[in-house]
Amino acid sequence: MVTVLKWLGVAVIALAMAACTQPTSPSSKTPLTHTFETPEALAQAVLTRLAAKDLAGLKALALSEQEFKDHVWPELDTSRPERNVPFDYAWGQLKQRSDGSLDSVVGRYAGRPLRFARTSYRGETTQYKSFAVRRESEIVAADEAGTELVLQLFGSAMVKDGRYKLFSYVVD
Repeated sequence: MVTVLKWLGVAVIALAMAACTQPTSPSSKTPLTHTFETPEALAQAVLTRLAAKDLAGLKALALSEQEFKDHVWPELDTSRPERNVPFDYAWGQLKQRSDGSLDSVVGRYAGRPLRFARTSYRGETTQYKSFAVRRESEIVAADEAGTELVLQLFGSAMVKDGRYKLFSYVVD
């Protein structure tokens, strides 16, 4: 009996020590990547990647699935269980529409050196708990001949912790 209690005590101490030495798990939220201090810097990044025909770079500017899941989805009304909208469905719809809009933008403007002038958001801004979404982006840029163009190269940007992230390329 004493031997069993002794072994039990050793096992409890070993488990407690193992728990204390386990590394703490990192934050469950994936940090946002490719964020910018200003809307102008975001717009310039889009123009630069378009001129370079950098499709992978353009896609990287938009929210990734994990970023959407960690930062956006929990704050959307559609994520509430009673709405019965699966995450995969919501993400799939956004991704498909965003990629389709990006393909159109690339087809029209890729390879064209456009000189940035200014940017604005003409649509409403929706405030969520930890971020805002600014809609209907508009970029004014000049082409090679100096002609001023008003462009809708992406639809919206999210602002979180004072930084701008391209939300999607969907232009409605």
